[in-house]
Amino acid sequence: MRKYFSLQTLHGLLAVVCLSFMLNTQAQTVTVAVMSLNDFHGGFLPDTRKDIPGAPAVWQTLDSLKRVYPYNVTVAAGDNFGGSYFYTATQGRLLPDFFNKVGISISAIGNHEFDDGQQLLANKWSSYRPAGWNLTYVCANVADQSGNIPAFAQPCATQTITLPNGKTITVGFVGLVTSNTPNQASKSKLMGLTFSGDYTGTIATLKASPKYQPVAQADIRCLLMHVGTNMQDGVPVWEDRDGANIASLSDPDFHALLTGHSHEPVCGRINAIGYPVVQGKWHGEYISLVKFEVDMQSKRVLSVTPEIVRVNPNILLGTKQQAYLTELNNTLSSTQIQGYALSQPVTYCTRELVHDRTTNKYCQTEMGYMVCEAYAEALRTTGHLPADMPVIGVNHFGSIRSGFPEGQIRILDVGETLPFANKLRVFRLTGEQIKNLVECGLHNRAYGWIQTSSLEIDTTKTGHVKELAYINPDGSRTLLRKKRTYLVVADEFHSNGGDGYSTDLFPKSQELRFLDMPNSTQAFINYLMRRESIPGNAEPCILPYKKIHFSRLPQRVF
Repeated sequence: MRKYFSLQTLHGLLAVVCLSFMLNTQAQTVTVAVMSLNDFHGGFLPDTRKDIPGAPAVWQTLDSLKRVYPYNVTVAAGDNFGGSYFYTATQGRLLPDFFNKVGISISAIGNHEFDDGQQLLANKWSSYRPAGWNLTYVCANVADQSGNIPAFAQPCATQTITLPNGKTITVGFVGLVTSNTPNQASKSKLMGLTFSGDYTGTIATLKASPKYQPVAQADIRCLLMHVGTNMQDGVPVWEDRDGANIASLSDPDFHALLTGHSHEPVCGRINAIGYPVVQGKWHGEYISLVKFEVDMQSKRVLSVTPEIVRVNPNILLGTKQQAYLTELNNTLSSTQIQGYALSQPVTYCTRELVHDRTTNKYCQTEMGYMVCEAYAEALRTTGHLPADMPVIGVNHFGSIRSGFPEGQIRILDVGETLPFANKLRVFRLTGEQIKNLVECGLHNRAYGWIQTSSLEIDTTKTGHVKELAYINPDGSRTLLRKKRTYLVVADEFHSNGGDGYSTDLFPKSQELRFLDMPNSTQAFINYLMRRESIPGNAEPCILPYKKIHFSRLPQRVF
């Protein structure tokens, strides 16, 4: 059963901490709390419109929990950054300081940890690290070309807690990352790496290795996993390409699982052995918490309780956290990227525009249309193309991280919606090739439907493409011919095989080179700056997918 822990009860708990400690001492037990922050994605700034509480509120919540549970360890379950324009604009210098503040020194590796490349991953922000702080990445199922775990990671790690009587409790963590990482990170950043989906085999091999000995000797042992879970009918389930493999794990050596990646709040027990499992959605919306009752004499774990704690974005901040919020706001005001201040207004959104892979990933969204239209406009401008020449923008669903709320849209909002700033690539594809691309995109169950601009799609009742038509600026239709070629603009991740798209759909032999093409984010900024409001007069006519008759596909999140 999912169990939520409200911070409204903290003051009451603090009142009984002393009594609880005395009772625990008499019973020779102690409560050890292991807390985890997953999929933070550089969510430093609070944004109530997107349910992002912000780093100061996360810090305050963790401090409150640590007062209730003074014997504690805090770790991260991966995707600490990536998908954040603010992180990119500040060159990552804020993350080491924040992790140092909240006491995180061990983290799983997520797929977005590779966004900056393997060398920067190995450097771990060496130029920005606070004195005395470092981060240990744990990941047992990644290997380099020699078959070894790369130097930027180690398979497991431990952390020690000192108790009042001078005794210690050691907590061990074994790290895993989703085997689907090659489909969710730029291939150029993963050169030479392989990711095993044999999670159970990886664990068994590690346990037979001397490297596991510190964890084997630990009093509490956890799997720290960037391998997603979800809730179905109140019960946690795996949400991963190789979920069946990890679902078969029944090793009693591990006391709890701390997961991430699927952006869902999860709390309960999983697998036949009933492992306690927690996952705190994303952007710091929740803190994962596992409480261990430990016999102080034998160091034996007596019971394990999983909980998740909702972070209140309006929590009363302490002096340190308030000063930190001021520092973040000053950083927002002073930071520029590509000549724009992050706080600079771009346009005004007259109503909420939703683009969310948990609610509408199987349709053409207005956000998707505008992003693709921005790509097409970028090519027209760069290539000095006539307005009546067909240019089709396409985009994979997942790189558009959110829609827009109603209200003023800033450079930062645009960047956080389209944060990856991917290179735009141009291809001259035949009508038949475009049909194959759209066909693939309409049946992309794992990642969501392809987004397009100015394209009307007619399908059979089973959802297969019958014909495509380009919608001209005057509203007329031009039927795409099988052998005739048309210009298509896509971002580099999409065209390089990301999110389940084959590279065969974007043949390099048919790529055209255009100098001075903006990146995806810059193209969208330019598009919005030319419009006083959105959708407004620029509201796209959503013609694609209107004629699709097949039933809604089941929601799956990876």
